[in-house]
Amino acid sequence: MDTNPLTRFIKVLAPDRQAEVEALPRPQQEAMAEDWERRLRDDVSLLTLSELDPHRAETQAAQDVLGSAGDRLTS
Repeated sequence: MDTNPLTRFIKVLAPDRQAEVEALPRPQQEAMAEDWERRLRDDVSLLTLSELDPHRAETQAAQDVLGSAGDRLTS
């Protein structure tokens, strides 16, 4: 099992979104991965989902991070 947060974050993204994130500077990628991990750990709505369907919780958290990233993905 991969323990690198950035690698895990990128793996749960759709292929086209993976390319978008991988095109960003490494510090921005790492900040997004940290945000993703924080959401998985702290978002109460994801805690229950992560018990029932961990992959779905990871995917939802990744979508939330991408949604909040806004112009970081278009710069």
